[in-house]
Parts: sequence; C-alpha cells; structure tokens
Amino acid sequence: MDAVPFSTAGPPPAIPETGAAGQALLRLVAVMLDGDDEREVLWGALALIAATGPFTAEAAYAVHHGLAWRCPPRSVVASAVARPGSAAARDPAVDPTGKVPAEAAAAEVVAADRLDRQIDALDGRSRHLHESGGLWVRAIALRYRDHCLGYLVVRSQTTPSAEETALTDLLAQQTGIALARLTARRGESARAGSERLAGIGDLSETEGGSPTAGLGATVSALAARLAVHDALSRAAVSGRGEAGILQALYDHTGFAALTEDRFGNPRAWVGPGRDEPGPTGGTRPGPESRRRDALMHSARRRPGAVRDRDRLVVPIEMAGDLLGVAALVDPDRRAAETDTSALEQAALVLAPQLSHERRLAELEPQLRRDLVDRLISGEATDDVFTQAAALGHDLRRQHKVAVLEWPGTAERAALGDAVARAAGRLRWDVLVGSRGETTVVLVAGEDRRDPGGELHRAVSDELGTGTGAIGVGGHCDVFTDLPHSYDEAVRALTVRRRSQAPYGSTGFEELGLCRMMGTGDGEREADCFVREWLGRLLHYDARHHTELVTTLSRYLESGGSYDATSETLFIHRSTVRYRLQRIREITGHDLSDVETRLNLHVATRIRNVLDAPR
Repeated sequence: MDAVPFSTAGPPPAIPETGAAGQALLRLVAVMLDGDDEREVLWGALALIAATGPFTAEAAYAVHHGLAWRCPPRSVVASAVARPGSAAARDPAVDPTGKVPAEAAAAEVVAADRLDRQIDALDGRSRHLHESGGLWVRAIALRYRDHCLGYLVVRSQTTPSAEETALTDLLAQQTGIALARLTARRGESARAGSERLAGIGDLSETEGGSPTAGLGATVSALAARLAVHDALSRAAVSGRGEAGILQALYDHTGFAALTEDRFGNPRAWVGPGRDEPGPTGGTRPGPESRRRDALMHSARRRPGAVRDRDRLVVPIEMAGDLLGVAALVDPDRRAAETDTSALEQAALVLAPQLSHERRLAELEPQLRRDLVDRLISGEATDDVFTQAAALGHDLRRQHKVAVLEWPGTAERAALGDAVARAAGRLRWDVLVGSRGETTVVLVAGEDRRDPGGELHRAVSDELGTGTGAIGVGGHCDVFTDLPHSYDEAVRALTVRRRSQAPYGSTGFEELGLCRMMGTGDGEREADCFVREWLGRLLHYDARHHTELVTTLSRYLESGGSYDATSETLFIHRSTVRYRLQRIREITGHDLSDVETRLNLHVATRIRNVLDAPR
C-alpha cells in the first residue's frame, strides 16, 4: 500500500485512546488465533482499522477460487444504517426497522453493485477507488505469499497520514495471515475438500513453520508503534511545538533527539550532550558540505533512517520538499528497530509543523504589507486591531508614519528587510509595507524625539550607504489619522529630496513655511512663487557666476543689517551696498517696501530649502 502524505487541510484526526486500542488489539488477536469465521476476521480487522485512524468501515470481501465475495457483518450498530453506502445499508436484513424506502434501497443497490464491480476489476493489489464527493476510499488487499485472500474497503473524510496508512498496512498483513491460517485449518479438518485450496498452495507452513509464527511479536510491535504514535500526536497538539515532539521522542527512545534545517543548522535539541554544531550541523564549505549533500540525497531516495557517523538521520519532507532532518544521537549504535521506527514517525509528525512554519514565514511579510496599505489608504476598519495583534503589533498605541527612499538599493524588498532588521536593533515596534517606489514604516511609541534620524542611521548601517532620504509625518492617536500622517511624511520626503542636502531625514513639523510643498499643487505654486520674485536674480547669477540671491537671503535673514551680512559672507560692507543696489536694478523691487521685503524673504526661504525651481 502506497504511503499517503500528511494532510495539510481540515481538522487534525482524533487521537485514539490507548486503552481502547489495546482492547481492540486483544480482540483481533483472539479472532486471529481462535476465530473460525471469515466474517469475524475481516470485520474484526475493519473495527481495529477504524479505531486507529480516521477511517470508516465500508465493506469486506473474501476471495475464493479467484472470485471476490462480499461478506456482510454479523451485526451492525443502528447508526451505521443511516450512512449511505454502508454495509448495513446494502443489506436490508440488518435494518433494525426492517423498512427501507424504495428510492434509497435502489440507490444503495446501485452503489453496492458499482463497488462489487470495482473489486472484481482489481488485480489482487490495494487501490484507491474514486467516488463522487471527494471522499478518500481505498480497497486494501489482504495477501499471503503470492495470493490475495480478500479485500477491506475503508473510507475517510480527510486524507489519512502516512503513519495511519502504515498501521493499516501492518493490520492488512496480519489479517492476511489470519485468513491463511483459517483456510489451512479448514483444509486439515476436511481433507476431502483440499482441492479447494490447490489454487493457493499449502498455506499451513511458512518460513517460521506456521502463519501465526511471530504473530505475538508483530502485535507487540504494533502496540509499541501505537503508543509512540499516540505520544507524538499528543505532543503535536499540545502547543509545545517542535521541542514537545522531540521531548516525546526522547522519552520513548532514551536517545538525545534533535532537528536541523535543510542547510544543517541546528533548530532544536532535547536530551543530554548537546554539541553545536554536531557532525551534521552547520553549513560548511568544501568536502564536508558535499558529504552532507550526498547523505541527504541518499536518505531521500530510500525509506527509513540512515546512519551518519554517531547519528541516525531521517529527512523531514512535505510534498517532495526537504524541510530539514530529525536525528537520534547514537554513538554506541544501540538503537533498536523500535527506536528507528519512532524516529521515522517523529519526522512524519514534524513535517506538517515545519511546512506550516515555512508558509507563515513566507506569508507574514505580505500580510504586513497588506495591512499597512489598508491603514495608509484610509480603507481600514475596526478589524485591523485583530489583524495587527495576530502579527504581534499593538495598533492602539500612538504612531508616526515614515516614508523611505534609498536610490542605492537594488530591490525594494531589500530595503524593507533592512528596515525590519534596523527596527529590531533599535527595539522598535514597527509595521513595514510599501507604496510605489517607497517603503512605508508605521512606528509605534510616544517617546520618539527623532525617529527619522535614528532610523536613517540604523538603515544606513544595514545597507552600508547613507544615500537615502526619510520623511516623517505627525503623531497619530487613532488609526484613522494614519492616512494624514502618511501624506505629511510624503511631503516631508519630497522637501528633503529637493533640498540642498538630499540625504537624511525631515519631519513634517520641521518644514515650517515649506509645509505647503510636498504635494503636486503645492510644489507648482512654490516654484511659481520663487520664479516670480527671484527669477531674474537666479538667471543673472547663473550667467555671470555671481551670488546676488545668496546676498539678498543673508541680508533679509539678518533683519536688513549691512554689518551682519558682511560678516556672514566675509565681504566688505561696501560690497554689500553695491550688491543690494544691483539687486534693485535687476529686479526693480523696492527693498524698503515692507510687503516686497516679506515676499522676497519667503522666496529666499523656499529657495534655501529646495534646489533651483523645476
């Protein structure tokens, strides 16, 4: 029977109670050793299969002279009658009410006939049976030596795990032995009818003497596997994660248990003698790395554990994807088959957990980006509190929005990762997203005096270059203010990028008069205003390599003081007088007029913040 991979969807299968499984085992052993009816053997096996996994008994068939014959159970619980396609439904004689609606009865007869034809078409091997509704249905062949002695048909609402199908394989093997023993016993009691057994040969002997030789040991091994499976399953749902599963493995084997990622880096270790890195731990260059790659290739090509120096190693895989390895530390080579089996079961239990962890690692950045986009676009509703909490972020705290642009970064994702690492070093609680060519950061906290400056230094250290700009918006007490803070951050970033010092950070509250810039209309109005009042001077300076605009700016900043202007520009006082006179001549402005001086002062302030107007 082919191994079926772990199900990645739907609720986890119920964990069978150890006591119930043990009693069922005893009943099966009794049937195998003392039963004299095929139906008892077949339906006893079906009962045990149903007790050890998410299975429902569907039908049982005995094979005689190459033909499969349906074997109804001796008794059926009333609840089974209502299940479409069940054995009870197919046998009206076992209906407790004795009444079967005509349409339902006809449908059941059709379903039973279809299943009978499917079984007849089998070649003595286990096969999946396709049914409408997406149910998992399988016919399990009961074989002894080279002969098929019967079939068990089971169904499941979910895809069974590899461990559950492995237990089913073992039960099918033992059921085949029990049927062979029953057939041989009948042959011995009625030699006259021995021709009936000629088709399958002498089933009374095996390599060990009889079909039941070693049956007790097999059942004991099955009970041990069930116990390990029970412990690992309980550990998997206990909330203790990977360490809990390894603890269960250590408790059952006595050997230190560990896991590594697919590159050989340690993940978890339970038990004595931890060594970092171990014989297989850590990514290494050269021959050691090639040796480990060859080991993993070999381990994935054949089932079961492989030995790597002082360890037994089993790959942890999901859907053909290597997620890591599980290992037992066994330097003295004392591990028994039961220990190896426990390790293999642990790898199967760990596979969905590590796969889920990988999917979360891949999904979380996208969830953060989507959440940030909703918040800054104004589309967020009260459910964002729950989404943020699921990502470990408290959205009820005060926030500021920072917008970053780093031209030297090859990819936007690399800048986002650098911001996340920088925030981690600063111990900031942030949400990182993106909008267009910029990276957007929601910074939580009320006591950040200069978040932009700290973030710029930290990100520069991460990227190895400080050629980036950051704009920071105002405080937000509620999440509905975040779009406004984002707009402010964009305007502050725009002003910073157009300034004479384009690298660094600028907060919106630092802009002062320049707050009107940073948006499309604001920038156009600012440019027009600068051209209107300073355009002729800028053109003159550009043609004659003079500094009339700078002189005017220093003069107005000093409150109209010739002495202060000359000291600031390191020129003579008479030079200041000459330049101011040239400014009057070129512009035609009267510098003694209060309104004219105000407009010129504003224009020079804007020009000092920004580059030359576009």
